[in-house]
Amino acid sequence: MSKGLYKMKAAMRFSLFAALLCVLTSCEDFLNVSNEYSTHQCYYIIDFSFGHTASPLYAALGGTNTFCMISEESTGGSAYKLRAWMHGTAAHEETISEEYLTRPTRQLGLNDGLIIGKSSFQNGDLYVFDRQCPNCYNEYHRMNYALNFTDALNVKCSNCQRVYSLLSSGAIASGGSGEKLFRYHATYNGQRLTIANPK
Repeated sequence: MSKGLYKMKAAMRFSLFAALLCVLTSCEDFLNVSNEYSTHQCYYIIDFSFGHTASPLYAALGGTNTFCMISEESTGGSAYKLRAWMHGTAAHEETISEEYLTRPTRQLGLNDGLIIGKSSFQNGDLYVFDRQCPNCYNEYHRMNYALNFTDALNVKCSNCQRVYSLLSSGAIASGGSGEKLFRYHATYNGQRLTIANPK
């Protein structure tokens, strides 16, 4: 085999390898993006322009490295009580009329609880996590394993003892291997928080 032919075949093999590597990398990036969000149902919209500030939630949406939990309960009729709290603070409760929530049917994740905030480690992206422990849900198929703050930036499941980091996209910080927190699609324009999952 001539040196010229050998070099040409070597160049072709390198080109094929490079092309395959690019395809695999693109597929991996696509899968990473696809796996970033949960496929569970979650729908909630609140418009702060009506004066409903829900102080901890409003602070979490306006800052970075600040997270709060929210839950909701019916007060009867067409009103709902929104509860929002941060680590080490009492829950802020606010009654909100259904007309300001834009849709009668709402779902705050798997266990009527969400964790909301922004992480400076992730370019200030808005994160909305389910308050349900994902690993206990996957193992037991029940929705009664709510997470609680251990400090301002970490939450823990009292059942499996896993600790999840809110700054690291909900990844497990300690307690064993497993899935990271369920994340939902959300947008915030300074006045209106929209959580809609699947998108």
